[in-house]
Amino acid sequence: MNWSHRHNLLTGLGLILLVNAIALAGVAWNRSEPVDSRLQLSERELDNSYEYWRKENSGIGLRLDYRWPDIRTSDVNGYSAADGNRLNPAKMRELGFSVPTELNEESMRRYRRQLDRDGLLVLEFNGPLYQQQLQRAQEQLTKSSADLTALPSNKDLQETYQDARADLQREQTSASRLFIIDAGTDQASLRAKYPDRQRYAIVGGQISAWSWHDDDHWQLGGSAQLPVANNINLPQRWHQLFDNLPVRKGDAEFPHSGGEKLFNAELAFGQRLEPWVVQFQAGQP
Repeated sequence: MNWSHRHNLLTGLGLILLVNAIALAGVAWNRSEPVDSRLQLSERELDNSYEYWRKENSGIGLRLDYRWPDIRTSDVNGYSAADGNRLNPAKMRELGFSVPTELNEESMRRYRRQLDRDGLLVLEFNGPLYQQQLQRAQEQLTKSSADLTALPSNKDLQETYQDARADLQREQTSASRLFIIDAGTDQASLRAKYPDRQRYAIVGGQISAWSWHDDDHWQLGGSAQLPVANNINLPQRWHQLFDNLPVRKGDAEFPHSGGEKLFNAELAFGQRLEPWVVQFQAGQP
């Protein structure tokens, strides 16, 4: 090996070591005390798909399963009331997007072409939004039950009633209780607004501008993705426990219920607002 090849090899190894050192330093800093928040989650909020790829990879990755509020009667913390899963124009303007005042095809095209922006999203766990979801599901079941009582032979009403029962059962037993509740750009301001660190976590997200045409009217707003939620590593020391977790039993009245591994996990969000698993244990059947 001549000097040039040796020099290139050493340079390459040095770069690899430097990158790894920087990555490890970032992880260490993220996990240094005090952490920003801690959430006590379960299999309802931490999904996994490791069985599809674990034959090629010995790791176990968990995915944070969060939802947008489904509220159609009022606007909550910057969500479009008609859609429930969009940030409204005022919130998008607050996040730095140029929001048109005149709504037409050309202005909507320019609006959608704006580059995604980094922002902060607030996650609420098992709080008022989840209770509203439960209430809404219960109200829908009550209404569909009354409608079916009035017309018991109506096939459409029978189907609507069964769907409402399944929706309520899902909300009560398996649906995620973790919701995106707000967005912003200043961590201190968001934490002042949501001081409970056991219920509200702040994470980094990517905000996208979006618009759509509905009932002859233009609607505009935004959506968000949370890259840090996609793959949360479960440390090796809990792999055997994970493989032997109890499984939720299905309900004969609800064909698609059951089958999930049951567990409880404490998730910490650190200095960089990135999550990791702090505690992990089996759940109750």
